[in-house]
Amino acid sequence: MNNQPKRTRTGWIIILVLLIGIGLEVALKHLPHSFQHHYGDLIRALIVLLDGGAISWLVERWLKNLSAERIGSRRATSLRFMARLVLYLAIALALLAAFGVGLSSVVFGSAFLTVILGLAGQSFFSNLIAGIGLVIFHPFEVGDRIAFVAWQYPLLMPSFAHDTTVPAYRGVVTDINLAYTTLMTDEGVPLQVPNGVLIQAAVHNYQRRQSQTVRLRFDLDLSLDPSQLIGKLQEALQALPMTVEVQLADVGPATFGLRVVAKARGGSEDAIRHQVLNALVPLVQQLRKAAPTKSQ
Repeated sequence: MNNQPKRTRTGWIIILVLLIGIGLEVALKHLPHSFQHHYGDLIRALIVLLDGGAISWLVERWLKNLSAERIGSRRATSLRFMARLVLYLAIALALLAAFGVGLSSVVFGSAFLTVILGLAGQSFFSNLIAGIGLVIFHPFEVGDRIAFVAWQYPLLMPSFAHDTTVPAYRGVVTDINLAYTTLMTDEGVPLQVPNGVLIQAAVHNYQRRQSQTVRLRFDLDLSLDPSQLIGKLQEALQALPMTVEVQLADVGPATFGLRVVAKARGGSEDAIRHQVLNALVPLVQQLRKAAPTKSQ
């Protein structure tokens, strides 16, 4: 109920900012011609920057306060992205116009300017186009927890013997802007990833999964009976709110490896792993104490 007054107030402030910009432009025209000739373009550019920056900030603030529950998170993300794109493009064109550069000059400019912009803006424009692709195709949305695998950001494999691990970066998407997508990682540190990287990365969207699978592997002494151990572990794990399967992974000279596969419909990977290990470790310790020693 309080959103309507806020939206009305924001609209009036934007109109006021526009009127101030128009008033400054009118005041500039009444200054001496010599002053306008030397400093007119610079002052117009400053007016455009201040006016456009203020309007962009107000619109961005209004869009952030706009309830995603009312229009949907997908529409909210798309709306913020397109608003930024239109506002920044309008500010850029207004700045060029303030310096006397027409739209036709921008479109049909010199080859030198085209080459400079192509080289200097290659990464920016690729990220911009990739951002448009992310907004259109929606591999993820703001608020989704994702993990992405990209060749630009390799991770080393752990040395401890266990199943293979996907070298992924994980976090919750907090923003998708014109150049970067921001993730809040599990460590609590914001990670800004270029849109060009994400558009070609393998993305795991945990928000859309039906269930989560967690795999664990650990080695046990050969003095333990694998068949008896697996049966008791399966029986103990039935009390957990998930589906757990225990399998033999491999056998070595003195140890054998067990693989535990847990499937749950909710909860984080760390929480699922904790529940499984919390049930397994005490039982393994009991069986190890009851197992005959080598001297016997």
